[in-house]
Amino acid sequence: MKIKTSVLVIAIALSVVAESSIYAQQSKQTSQPMPTNEWPQFRGPNGTGVADGFALPAEFNATKNLAWKVPVPFARSSPVVTADRIFLTASEGDKLITLALDRKTGKVLWRSDVVRARHMPIYKANDAAAPSPVSDGKNVFAFFAELGLISYGPDGKERWRAPLGPFNSFYGMGGSPVLAGNTLVMVCDQRTDSFIIAVDARSGKELWKKNRPNYEAYSTPAIYKPKDGPAQVIVVGSNTVDSYSLDKGERLWWVSKIGSYPKGVPLLGTDMVYVMADGGDESFLPPFEEMLKTDTNKDQKVQREEVKSNAEATDHFGWVDANNDGAIERAEWDFVRNSTTSGHGLTAVRLTGQGDLTASNVVWSVKKAYPSIPAPLIYRGVMYLMKEGGIVSSLDPASGKVLKQGRTPDALEEYYASPVAADGKVFMVSASGKVTVLKADAQWEILAMNDLDEEVWATPAIAGGNLYIRTRSALYSFGANAK
Repeated sequence: MKIKTSVLVIAIALSVVAESSIYAQQSKQTSQPMPTNEWPQFRGPNGTGVADGFALPAEFNATKNLAWKVPVPFARSSPVVTADRIFLTASEGDKLITLALDRKTGKVLWRSDVVRARHMPIYKANDAAAPSPVSDGKNVFAFFAELGLISYGPDGKERWRAPLGPFNSFYGMGGSPVLAGNTLVMVCDQRTDSFIIAVDARSGKELWKKNRPNYEAYSTPAIYKPKDGPAQVIVVGSNTVDSYSLDKGERLWWVSKIGSYPKGVPLLGTDMVYVMADGGDESFLPPFEEMLKTDTNKDQKVQREEVKSNAEATDHFGWVDANNDGAIERAEWDFVRNSTTSGHGLTAVRLTGQGDLTASNVVWSVKKAYPSIPAPLIYRGVMYLMKEGGIVSSLDPASGKVLKQGRTPDALEEYYASPVAADGKVFMVSASGKVTVLKADAQWEILAMNDLDEEVWATPAIAGGNLYIRTRSALYSFGANAK
């Protein structure tokens, strides 16, 4: 069983993962940097990955430019930051944890635990608290696949919960909730019974719920506010990017053939949305006849035992074995294979029109050197991509033209965290905790490489003059004015 590994690693760090008090981007959607002192959701204001207006250090470590470091329970979710607090999620045993930390000191202000409602089988690259929380600046909202949505107030007391699930996803849930005013939106794409739901952030009461095409996807939505129309929820699913009206959940437009396994968050530009998904041509998965070469008992199925010598095939066997009977049949294999051949890459879609816009609104697409997991970043008019192996590309967002491509020589490895930017710098964090800092420019250059010497899955947060990085066991705050 030959499987494209990059597609099969879950996009958790993107955890992983739309607004808090709804910044100026609600009235003017743009990827240009904006001064901000908060980072209210996964990848910051509306998932842009950008915060500006404050100085940040290029060099930092366990002693240099360190404001504080505190131990935290493990999870792959990212920190979110309000005016005075940092919110995190985690899990320990049967406990699903939400934490509030003091932004200045890292001191834990409160910890609220809830017992998971059920146990889901979960792939080893995921965890029970992978989705990132979102905050309105006062309250915090979290999604746990083994519970549903839950909200806590400033004192850490539960305000409400909205049970969701159970979910049918071999790799687990990877999307995070987003907030637009008093509307909390959660996308739950899975093998069966996929849906998008909006609830009232004040009460948890369902506002609307819409069924979606079934298959696994791991993306956090973004909120788009046109100049002359109602707010939209932009969702990347398996093979499609969809727009729903924020107020009623009506499906407004869609573009198909963009790839089967989206991760991260759709990135909004001034007049386009950029979406990324894996998939590809028929070489992505071989024909079933090729698979049957391992069929030693000649039952026209591939048994788990028949591929046990292949560690990768064994790890991902359940991805194709939809009915979990320990054997892959032709129909199961062909379903997955067919679903992965409708497109792939990074796609730019024009944000105008209604209905099926597949034939008219695709502006450009890039099918080489795009990342499997880290989301794209647009900063000061340039798009940045960080691909596994330490391959960095800068692109023209208008045309998709590659402006520069190179490698980070000291961090040639996997990347799960998405790049973030501020203060003329782009921060890219590798799986082992190496932080490459680029000078933001079409012809970027490396300013520094900082080694935290611990695994990192979570996308960093930037708020004010501080960069927050979550490692496997700790949360760091770095600042230019720190010791």
